[in-house]
Amino acid sequence: MTLRYGQAAPDFSLPSSLGREVTLGEFKGQADLVLAFFCYAWGGI
Repeated sequence: MTLRYGQAAPDFSLPSSLGREVTLGEFKGQADLVLAFFCYAWGGI
């Protein structure tokens, strides 16, 4: 799936650093949100 600038991101969930599941939809309407995905060097991806 390719998103274009200004297009809404699909809703998804990921575990937080506190062990709780966080859903993108929880932040809707609260504030601007920036998503950044990157491969980290120590992860073996």
